[in-house]
Amino acid sequence: MIRQTVRVMNSTGLHARPAATLAKIVKKYQSSLTLVNNDKEIPIKGMMSILGAGVKGNTMIDLICDGQDELAFMDELKSAFADGFGESV
Repeated sequence: MIRQTVRVMNSTGLHARPAATLAKIVKKYQSSLTLVNNDKEIPIKGMMSILGAGVKGNTMIDLICDGQDELAFMDELKSAFADGFGESV
C-alpha cells in the first residue's frame, strides 16, 4: 500500500471531464484506489464515486493505492493530477 498527497490543479475540481479521465486510469489497473478528502476515505471504482467525492479545485487530497501494480498506478495518477488531467489549469 502506498499513499501520496496531491493537489487538484483544476480550478473547478474533479468535475465530469477530469473524473472521466481518472475513471479510465482506474480501470487500467488491478490495484484499488482510495481517495481521502477532508478525512473521509472514498473507495474509487468509477466516475460516479469520483464525482460523489465532491473534490474542489486547489485542494490537497491523499491517494491510496493498494495492490500488485500500485507503483505504476500511483505514478500515472501523480502525472495526471500534476497535468490537471489535460485541462488548462
